[in-house]
Amino acid sequence: MTTLKPPPASARRLLCALLPAGLRDDIAANLDDLHAARARAIGQWRADAWYCRQAVTFPVRFRLADVALPHPFSTRTTLMRSFFQDLRYAFRLHRARPGFAAVAILSLAIGIGLNTAIFSVVDGVLLRPSPWRDLDRLVMVWETDRNTGTTREPASLPDFIDVRRDARTLEALGAVTATEVNLTPDAGDPVRLAAIAASHDVLPLLGIEPIAGRVFTAEEDRAGGPRVLLISEGLWTRLYDRDAGVIGREMRVNDRPFTVIGVVPEQADFGVLQILGAAAYSRSFADRGTRVRVDVWAPMQPNPNPSPSSRGNHPLFMLGKLAAGRTAAEAHQEVTSLAADLERRYRDTNAARGAFVEPLGDVIFGPSRPALITLIVAVGLVLMVACVNVANLLLARGAGRQREVAVRAALGAGSWRILRQFLVESMALSVTAGALGVAFAYGAVSWLVAMGPANVPRLGDVSIDLRVLIVMLIVSMVVGVLFGIVPALQAIGIRPRSALAAESTRSSTGSRERRRIRSILVVAEVALAVVLVAAAGLLIRSFWHIRAIDPGFQSAGVVKAEFQLPASRYPTNAGFPNFPEMHAFTRAVVDRAASLPGVASAAIAGSHPLDPGFTSSFVIVGREAEAATQPEISVRRVTPRYFDTVGLRVKSGRVFLDSDTTTGAPVAIVNEAAVAKLFPNLDPIGHEIGQWGARRRIVGVVSNELFQGIAAPAPIAVYYPLSQAPSFNGAGVLLVKTAGMEAAAMMPAVTRVIRDVDPALAVFGVEALDETLAQSIGERRFTTSLLSLFAAMALVLAAIGIHGVLSLGVSERVREIGIRMALGARAGDVRAHVLGEGLALAASGVAIGFGGALVLTQYLTSLLYSVAPSDPATFAAVGAMLLGVAVCASYLPARRATQVDPNDALRAEA
Repeated sequence: MTTLKPPPASARRLLCALLPAGLRDDIAANLDDLHAARARAIGQWRADAWYCRQAVTFPVRFRLADVALPHPFSTRTTLMRSFFQDLRYAFRLHRARPGFAAVAILSLAIGIGLNTAIFSVVDGVLLRPSPWRDLDRLVMVWETDRNTGTTREPASLPDFIDVRRDARTLEALGAVTATEVNLTPDAGDPVRLAAIAASHDVLPLLGIEPIAGRVFTAEEDRAGGPRVLLISEGLWTRLYDRDAGVIGREMRVNDRPFTVIGVVPEQADFGVLQILGAAAYSRSFADRGTRVRVDVWAPMQPNPNPSPSSRGNHPLFMLGKLAAGRTAAEAHQEVTSLAADLERRYRDTNAARGAFVEPLGDVIFGPSRPALITLIVAVGLVLMVACVNVANLLLARGAGRQREVAVRAALGAGSWRILRQFLVESMALSVTAGALGVAFAYGAVSWLVAMGPANVPRLGDVSIDLRVLIVMLIVSMVVGVLFGIVPALQAIGIRPRSALAAESTRSSTGSRERRRIRSILVVAEVALAVVLVAAAGLLIRSFWHIRAIDPGFQSAGVVKAEFQLPASRYPTNAGFPNFPEMHAFTRAVVDRAASLPGVASAAIAGSHPLDPGFTSSFVIVGREAEAATQPEISVRRVTPRYFDTVGLRVKSGRVFLDSDTTTGAPVAIVNEAAVAKLFPNLDPIGHEIGQWGARRRIVGVVSNELFQGIAAPAPIAVYYPLSQAPSFNGAGVLLVKTAGMEAAAMMPAVTRVIRDVDPALAVFGVEALDETLAQSIGERRFTTSLLSLFAAMALVLAAIGIHGVLSLGVSERVREIGIRMALGARAGDVRAHVLGEGLALAASGVAIGFGGALVLTQYLTSLLYSVAPSDPATFAAVGAMLLGVAVCASYLPARRATQVDPNDALRAEA
C-alpha cells in the first residue's frame, strides 16, 4: 500500500485565498478527517479518487451514507455508486429550489405528455399492423365519371361481374355495399345497426377469420340464397354475453328471420368508414359523423344475370387483391383498359365512365395522415420550446453556481465529472417530468379518443401500451440531454482561478457571455413559437372561411330523426309510386309532428340536408342526345313543407303542393347548380326531365344545398314530391322546425311521434341539425383546436423565456443601471432600453421563425380552405402578436430596472 499523501497544497492555498473563513475551516476539517479515515481502509489511489469526489459535492453538507464505497476493484459497482451519489445530490439540489424545479418539471411534463398522447394516436392509427392480411397487396377499384369530374365512384353489378371475370392482375375481386338494418331483439325496443352486404370472397380476401362459426359460402352468395348472417364480436358480447350457442340461432332483422352462422372479430370493420367516406355517393352510415361499428355482415346474393338497365345503378365498392408479383400500376393499366372496352360496348350506360386502381392503404390512411403528421410535428415543436425554456432556467441557475464549479475543478474534478453531474441533474428533471407526463398522457389520450373525428381509422382502439411507454422513457432521457447540454458545456468551460477572481471582483464579462447564450436560446424559442402560431393562424382562418359558407339551408332550431320502413310491413310490389303503406305512414307522422306544441313546420325527406343521398342518370325531354355527356343528377325526395322547414330559398316558380300526389301530374324542382349546368340562359320552368320511365315538369327553382360537404361545390340536384317518388328501401328522415324552443328539448317528442305511428320501428340519428352540421367539419375543428392549443402553449413559454432573460439581466446589471442613473439617465431611458432588448430578441425570433414557417406551412395545403400557405395577412398578424407578447413580457423587468436606487446599488457592489 502506498503512503498517504495530504491533499494538494495548491488546492489548500486556493481554498484559503478564496473561501470565507467559516466555510473554509468546515470544508478543510471534513476533508482532512474523512481523507485520513478512507486512506487507512483502501489505500492512496482510492483515497485520492474519493477525495476528489467529495470535494466536488461540498456545497451540500457531508453525510456518512455518502462516504462508504464498495471494494476498490469493483469498477462497475463503483460507477453505479458514483452515479447514485450524483443522483442523490441532484434531488437534494432541486429540493432546495422547489420553485425552479416545479416550473421546469411542469413545463417538461406537459410537453412530454402531449408528445406521448399524440404519438399514441399516430402509433395506433398509422404504425400498428393492419388486421387485414397483406394490406400492401389490397386495392380499391373505383369508377370515374368524366362528365361530372368525380372520381371514387362505386360500380354497377354488371361492371363488377365483367371486371372480376377479365382482370388478370388481380388474384381476387370482391364487392361490398353498406346499409343499415333494424334488429328486433327478444326483449326491448328495436335497434338500428350498421351492416355490410359482401360477396362471399371478401372476408377470405381480407384475411378475416371468424372467432366462432364460419364465413359465407359461394352457395349462400347467390340470388334467392338462404338468409344467413355474421355478427360482430361486439354485438355477440352485448346481446349474447359471448355465448357459443349463438351459432345457428335466429335473429329478426328488418322483420325477417336470419340464421347466425359465425362471429367475426371486432377489427373486421377496419377501414370500412374510410372506404365509404371516400366515395362520391352511396356512403350510407359513414355520413353520420359518428364512430359507427359494423355489427352485421350478410351475403350480397347478386343476380348472376343482371338486367342491362342495372349498369346505370352504382352501389358496389370493389376490393381487390393483387396477383403475386403484380403492382398497383399494372392493375391500374389493365382496369383502365377494361373500363374503356365497357364504355365502347355499352354507350348508353357507360358513356364517359372510366376506372382506376388505388392502394387500399392510401384510401384508409390518406385523409388522416396529413393532420396526424402536422400534430406530431406541432407537439414536437412544443417540446423543443419547453426544452429551450428549461435550458434557460438552468443557465440562469448556473450563473449562481460558478463558484461551486470553480472549487470542484480546483479540488481535482475533471471535465467529464462536472459534465456528468450537470447531465444527471437535468436527467433527474426530465425523467421526473416524464413520469408525471404519463398521467397527463393517459388523460389526453382519453380526451383525444372521445373528441376525435369519426373518420380517423382505429382511433377508438388507441391506447398507451408498453411500446409507447418505452418510447416516452427514451424521449425523456433525450430531452434531459438536450436541455442540459448547454449549461453543462458552459460549466466545464469555467477556469477555477479566473472564475473565482471574477466573482470576487464582480466582473460582468461572464455575465455578458451568459446573457448572450440565454438570448440566443430565447430567439430560438420565439422562432419555434412563430412556426406554431403561423400554422395555427392559417388553420383558424381556413376554419373561419368554412364556417362562413352558406350551406343553403338553415340548421338552427331543426331536429332530425331517421328511420327505415321494413319491406315486410311496407311493401313495394304494388307498382311504383303506389306504395300505400308508405304514403299512409308519411302522412300520419307529418301530421302528428306538425301538431306538436312549439313546432313551426314538419316534413319528411329521403335524406337530410347534409346527407349526399344518391345520384341517377336522366334526360331532358327534347334534348335526349345530350344525355351521353350529362353528369348524373342528385335526387332529393321531400314532402311539401320541406323547403319551409329547412329554410331553403325559392328562387322562382313554386314549391310542392299537397295536391302533388300519385294521382297528380309528375312535377320536379331543380337547384341553381342544375340551372347553370343544364339550362344556361334559359328559364327552366316548364321544361321536362325524364327519369325512371316518367316525364316530370319543372315547376320551381331553389337555392343550392351543400349536401356533399360544406367545402365541396354544390352538385346539380332535382327535387321530387315524396308521394310521387317514394323510396324502395324505405329510408327516410323526419325534420321538425321548432318555434321559440330549444332543439334538444324537442328530441324526445320527435322520437315519440314516429314510435306512436309504428312502435316496432327503430328510430336513430335523433339530433339537432346544428350538431349534424358541426360534425360535418369535425376533423377540421379537431385539428385546428389542437394546433391552436399547442401554439398557445408555445406562446406562453416564449413569453416566460423573454421575461426570464430580461429579469435576470436586470438583476445582473444592477450596478451598471445604478451608475447610469447616478450619471443622469432618466427612468424612461432605462425602461426603453430594457423594452428595446426584449423587442430585439422577439424581432430576431420572428424573422427566423417566418423563414421556417414559410417552408413548413407548405405541408398544410391539404388542410387549408381558401387560404394560401403563405397568406400575408396571417403572417402579419402573427408577427404583431409575438411582438405584442414580447412588450408585455418585457414590461415588468423594465419597470423593475427603473426602480433601482443608485446609492443602494453602488453600496451593494462595493
